[in-house]
Amino acid sequence: MTRKLAVTSPDTDLLKATEELIKRRVSGLPVVDPAGNLVGRFSERTAIVALDLGTVDDDSDVARQLRKICAADLMSRRSLVLTSKQDVFQSIKLLLDQKVSGASVVDEDGTLRGVFSEKSAMRVFIGLCWEQLPSSDITAWVVRAEERQITEDTRLDEILDRFHNSHYRRLMVLRGGKLVGEVTRRDALQAALKISRELSPTPDDPATDSRTKVESWMYRENSGVRLQDDVLVIAQRFQRSPARQIPVVHEERLEGQISRSDLLRAVQRCFPEAKESRSMQPLYLSSVNKRDAGAVL
Repeated sequence: MTRKLAVTSPDTDLLKATEELIKRRVSGLPVVDPAGNLVGRFSERTAIVALDLGTVDDDSDVARQLRKICAADLMSRRSLVLTSKQDVFQSIKLLLDQKVSGASVVDEDGTLRGVFSEKSAMRVFIGLCWEQLPSSDITAWVVRAEERQITEDTRLDEILDRFHNSHYRRLMVLRGGKLVGEVTRRDALQAALKISRELSPTPDDPATDSRTKVESWMYRENSGVRLQDDVLVIAQRFQRSPARQIPVVHEERLEGQISRSDLLRAVQRCFPEAKESRSMQPLYLSSVNKRDAGAVL
């Protein structure tokens, strides 16, 4: 577990806590009281819900600002991309090496097959423990949800609504069925925060109330794992939860937290060795673009 954590308090201003998420590039912050007890969690998804920008009045100033921004303005073209023929254990290693929570999986022509994530890797690990050896083909573990797919002209209000109503951390941007980029929850949150800062009162404004505090929006389910819990118990907890981090608590006090990547690194030695080959090299959207310029440019 990690013991040196960035945390927030129940009375922290909502926008300041959201800025801290973006600044530290974390998906969530434990919320602790003055005594150091864990009382909740404030996450990127919670922040999107709290900003309430996905359900604004169509005729409002906020809605007009949201409609000015679309997926093409937010998306990254330098994201890690995996091929459908890659070995699943090599794919897990690439996620850990690149420090990303998930990656698109494409065929040789750039057609999107789905997403392989840390949560997919957890399924691989649990399958390895219970079934001795899962399939080494990454396509057996790919998530193919169509709700993840958007186009370059999808507006920010719809993107926020997708993130609001799902636990996804990234949406795939397609053109003609081919992958051209991705928009992460952090990308959308950063754009939404900028609009909210421009159109909302400052934290010192007397018009602010308790709904501008973390306490009003934090996720209050604060049960964590214990110091003595083994990795299989922790992996099963991750499988049942959308969270990327699970707190480690002792007598209600926060001792640290374990992330999905922490757990995967710890059990990586259990995975079969994957031989390096040209077919197992990581791709990036820019290289997909060069190879299939007609689908991208």
